[in-house]
Amino acid sequence: MKIARIEIFNFRKLRRARLDMSDKQTLLVGANNSGKTSAMKALRKFLKDRDGVDTRDVTASNWTAIEQIAGAWTQEAEPDLSLLQDQLPFLDVWLHAKTSELHHVAHLIPTLTWTGGLLGVRLRLEPKKGADIKADYLAARQDAEALQPAGATANGFALWPRDFREFLDKRLKDLFELNSHLLDPASYTASGAVAPPPLPPLSEGIGPNPFAGLLHIREINAQRGFADAGDGKGDDGELVHAASRKIASQIEPYFRKHIDPETNPTPNDVKALEAIHDAETTFNARLKDGFANAIAELEGLGYPGGLNNPKLFIATQIKPIDGIDHPAAVQYDISGDTSGVKLPESYNGLGFQNLISMVFQLMRFRDDWMQVGKFKSQVATPEDKGIEPLQLVLVEEPEAHLHVQVQQVFMARAHKVLRNHTDLEKEDSAFTTQLVVSTHSGHIAHAAVFEELRYFKRELPSHGVVPTATVANMTGLFGEDTETRRFVTRYLLSTHFDLFFADAIIVIEGAAERILLPHLIQHHYPDLAVAYLSFLQLGGSHSHRMRPLVEALEVPTLIITDLDAATKINKKTKKGESNSWESARPRSGGAQETTNHALKTWLPEIAEVDKLMVAPPNKLCHTDATQTIAVSYQTPQEVTQGTQTQTITPSTFEDALVLTNPKAVEDAAKADLACLMTRDFCKYIADASTPEELATALFDRLAKKPEKAAFALDLLYIEDIKVLRAPPYIDAGLTWLASRLKGGEGAI
Repeated sequence: MKIARIEIFNFRKLRRARLDMSDKQTLLVGANNSGKTSAMKALRKFLKDRDGVDTRDVTASNWTAIEQIAGAWTQEAEPDLSLLQDQLPFLDVWLHAKTSELHHVAHLIPTLTWTGGLLGVRLRLEPKKGADIKADYLAARQDAEALQPAGATANGFALWPRDFREFLDKRLKDLFELNSHLLDPASYTASGAVAPPPLPPLSEGIGPNPFAGLLHIREINAQRGFADAGDGKGDDGELVHAASRKIASQIEPYFRKHIDPETNPTPNDVKALEAIHDAETTFNARLKDGFANAIAELEGLGYPGGLNNPKLFIATQIKPIDGIDHPAAVQYDISGDTSGVKLPESYNGLGFQNLISMVFQLMRFRDDWMQVGKFKSQVATPEDKGIEPLQLVLVEEPEAHLHVQVQQVFMARAHKVLRNHTDLEKEDSAFTTQLVVSTHSGHIAHAAVFEELRYFKRELPSHGVVPTATVANMTGLFGEDTETRRFVTRYLLSTHFDLFFADAIIVIEGAAERILLPHLIQHHYPDLAVAYLSFLQLGGSHSHRMRPLVEALEVPTLIITDLDAATKINKKTKKGESNSWESARPRSGGAQETTNHALKTWLPEIAEVDKLMVAPPNKLCHTDATQTIAVSYQTPQEVTQGTQTQTITPSTFEDALVLTNPKAVEDAAKADLACLMTRDFCKYIADASTPEELATALFDRLAKKPEKAAFALDLLYIEDIKVLRAPPYIDAGLTWLASRLKGGEGAI
């Protein structure tokens, strides 16, 4: 049995979101404020807490429709509360079960013809029995109007409730309760738009907790508080003071449930309890002797005295739990030899505290679920249904305080820790563990299988006042193209996963762009300088392979690439003549074609250089239909050399940079360690009499052992890096990208 899918509706940023669950672990990734936390909170509130949904959880853009529904109640005899329920948060859970698991899911089977497979359950807010929402709301409004007939004052003061939202702020939990309904498995759709399937006619609720005895859900939330102030609640709901949110606080409940010798003692426990008793007796004798003079002095004052007054007696009571309920219960041996030097846990770094605490909680979740040790006798009751067949563990932001390597180790081992039990290790185990992790760390994502990633992408507001988010499933993203899938996954594994957390992506050709673009952005594009940018360094022959991933992410993406103009030439061989393409300076009317696969097959899907050199009409650069992806490459630019100004089309980033910044190149060549190519460029600038002559010299030099990275590094040595400007084609692309991040379309 497993959870196949969870769909979230009208909850915070997730108006309609589909979360397909992996068999073992599912990672929620995405930029800040993209909806990951909303998803984790929805799972907690509907599946674990089951009573925590409030008005702040309703998608903000839904309130306009909700107010319209409530506003119409003054004219309607009987309100249609289903319209209101459709705007409030609800959750659809799809399970996959076998016929052999019928005894677990019998209450979830919609028809007697079910023969295994999908089972669907909707959890939603419904009016409580006897609750008259319309009457209560209208009565509250009438009372307010009676006391304040003129309505709100000039300074905005008005009595409660000013609107239906304000009414629900106070009354939601009084009037609504969580209930669940069965869904028709035939309404399940494998793909396509996310839309809630209709409930079967005359559907009756089956209560707020349809997964009792079926789902064991535990959570490690993001606020683990190793250095936080204030109070909070642990996973079991008990109050935990900030000062005690240490590893010892994880050990204590584990001890109580699984080890405590006072619970159903075993022969070994009897020995331990006897030792505690002996220690208690010895200590009490010492206390009696030590306090004898003090008590005698008190009695000399007349109290306690007489026959009716109790005698003062001081004794100790040693409980097994006391042995670990103190600040130094957990220690670290730092000696490395036999000296046994130990320090309490607070002396260790927050990273190790966090790691050990999380792993210990995972072990406790597993052993609580499997009823290890004494815990089984504690939960055994006539109503006990045994061990749930499915465990769902939620972990928020495990990367807190952890350095890179430890983050990856935790992600690689977490699910294995949850399955480290004799009844869980077998492939055909009757028990399933599914782990859901939300993270901001590319290193955590790096440690997971690509198909386990669920990318949360922000959407511009199209139906309300705030942005919402959707989820992209990385499973099956590349279809049957195994070669592309292999390239992309290996490339990401060998570089980084930060594109899953970026505000925008910039795909670049080589090292020179990677070195200089951050400086150009920092000094000349302020809107981009404060954004989270991910740079993907890919040559023009490979960038198109990223197309399925980039299009699925729907993050504003700028592809900066080279025009790569080439001329067809005929070569004579032993077998006759053959045609091939030779790199050439871009020229109009030269019957040239680009060898850049991204330009030919992705954007703008044009091979002829003459067409590529014509700037897109009314746009800064070529874009796709959704205006989320743009490509920028060398186009004609005006260059002044000596007394002449001509229109020149560069061939690479480097010659475009020289043509745009001749003075900066001359300054860079003055450095003692300037590379040969930088010094050659400086010589060409000094010697060329026309822009055409300079462009030809640059092109010829770049064809011979170019030192592109060294040239870019030389430019970092110039006195004022701010004078360096982006070539026109890159300026157009960066301007478009900045516009997209502000919500525009990049139009001139």
